[in-house]
Amino acid sequence: MSKPIILIHGAWHGAWCFERVARSLRAEKYEVFAADLPLLGHEGDIEVARELIASHPGAVVLGHSYGGLVITHAVYGLEVSHLVYLAALMPDRGEDLGALVEKHPSAALHQAMVMGEDGRISMDPELGIEAFYGDCDPQDAASAIERLRPQVFSEFPILDQDPPWRSVPSTYVVCKDDNAQNPSLQAVFAERAAKVVEWDGSHSPFLTRPEAVAKLLANLAG
Repeated sequence: MSKPIILIHGAWHGAWCFERVARSLRAEKYEVFAADLPLLGHEGDIEVARELIASHPGAVVLGHSYGGLVITHAVYGLEVSHLVYLAALMPDRGEDLGALVEKHPSAALHQAMVMGEDGRISMDPELGIEAFYGDCDPQDAASAIERLRPQVFSEFPILDQDPPWRSVPSTYVVCKDDNAQNPSLQAVFAERAAKVVEWDGSHSPFLTRPEAVAKLLANLAG
């Protein structure tokens, strides 16, 4: 029997970004569950992800971008079979993740951020497409950018114990032409994973190569 598959999206996004991946997997009879994080701070996002993961023991859990931070904190003490970091943050114990990100900045992402009067950060539509969807079909990119939500950011939480990827099998997917998560930062994280996959293309392979994402997950889910 195959394992459940759980998909955790990144900042500004929602479960919708995995629609094509989930459709491919469900066509092959896999159980797939995608979270909608509230994006009102990391504590709430981690809680939502943890509840979903806890309800499907033994799952393959994928985190995209900021979702990698979320799953790393969310899976402590839970039964998971594999962690997949898709162009994702992958923090280690005691690490100042914010300082590490600053050493490997993404100019395109920084320029696309728009600070609102309420403190939430939104995406400039044109610059956001460059950051997230540079190699996407123009219609897909336009549709996606319209669905992004404002994001509340606070300081990244620091792990006070060994991360679960030290004891749970893990795969890191590097997106080599990523304008949102610097590939040099991804290379740092990739060294921590048990297995590394490299793909050409931008930050959003769930839109540009959903079949490849689905195949990777299917192979892990059995």
